[in-house]
Amino acid sequence: MSAVLANPFAPPCYNGLNPCTPEGYIDVDFTYVYDVVLTALQNLPNQILATTNDADFCWRATFIAVNTGPFAVRFYDSQGYAISNGYIFSGNIQGDASSPYPMFPEIIIPAGGKIGIDIVDASGSGNTIEIIFRGVKRYRVVAQ
Repeated sequence: MSAVLANPFAPPCYNGLNPCTPEGYIDVDFTYVYDVVLTALQNLPNQILATTNDADFCWRATFIAVNTGPFAVRFYDSQGYAISNGYIFSGNIQGDASSPYPMFPEIIIPAGGKIGIDIVDASGSGNTIEIIFRGVKRYRVVAQ
């Protein structure tokens, strides 16, 4: 007997879940970028990555594009709920542009919402960081 595994990189409907795009909407691939430069052991709580007002953002994956040293991070949804119980060490956020770390199931950030970020340097020296949030913008289709 073989096990059936879900593909965390695929839209939910491809894994047999509810349709990935609700009726009356269209999903368009989109990426948000968070850039920060930390000094040695600097702790920056309550950072905000604001989303645009034109559409909801369905956050499906994350990866670290640039980092010059180790760091720890905690993410929050638009309601302020933490995605993890504690900080995630940067070495545990595996992935790159072709295979990012999946957020499964996706997290919906409403139009004009925010992704909360707590970040702390663990390198003991300056650290330049770029974190990528991949997903889709969900636009409402206007009936003619």
